[in-house]
Amino acid sequence: METRWTTVDGVTLELPADSTVSELRDALYKPDDAALIAVTGDLVSVVHDEERPLSELVAGCADTYYFRRPDEPERNEVLAAPELEDALNGPRRGNETAETTFQRPGIDH
Repeated sequence: METRWTTVDGVTLELPADSTVSELRDALYKPDDAALIAVTGDLVSVVHDEERPLSELVAGCADTYYFRRPDEPERNEVLAAPELEDALNGPRRGNETAETTFQRPGIDH
């Protein structure tokens, strides 16, 4: 199984390429209501499909991940992005998707 180094909530660790959100959450003892936010280059992704391997998603290319719980204070500009709240509410009806992706705040586009 291929692994790579990544940062999750400020801790650098090896992440298996085919990990799912559920597996990652269980391995790191994160609460069930914590959403996975992935940062890759100039994109931010919120993963909605917790059983799909991250390697099949834009989120699988991320080098930084955050778990964010509802009503948690913002820890950085990514977690404070106004687009994040909409993305955390999940895909809109009729627009089912495994993840919601938007431009990372603070990057000149």
